[in-house]
Amino acid sequence: MSREDPQFKLRMPVQLRAQVEQAAKTSGRSLNAELAARIEASFLGESATEKLMPAARARELALMVRAGLPDEIRRRAIEAIARAVRLGHDGVRVDVGDLGLNFGLSEADLSRLMGDVLQELSEAGYKASWEETASIGIKF
Repeated sequence: MSREDPQFKLRMPVQLRAQVEQAAKTSGRSLNAELAARIEASFLGESATEKLMPAARARELALMVRAGLPDEIRRRAIEAIARAVRLGHDGVRVDVGDLGLNFGLSEADLSRLMGDVLQELSEAGYKASWEETASIGIKF
């Protein structure tokens, strides 16, 4: 991306801008570069291109998407807990098998990604355990 690329104004809620600014800071990119990378990543699965993506770009996009995995797992846990409560259950299993965590991630990376989610559940009083790479067991 260069300064010669066309520019346009983008309006967004203040809270969303703050989230993007934090993500840009974390990734060491400018706000514009962060937005462009996230938009590009959102289109990856939609178009099968015949052009091979450079490995460096693939690594960069994979790292960016990987950073969002804890939020997706947290969202699923919250939904599963709410559903279990509505059904009168005292525990739940959160399926994350479709995220493909059993390949493409080292044990260390997986532990870092899951650590915050499991800690948050524990601090809220839940007993959570990582079961293989396909689910999280949560008791309350």
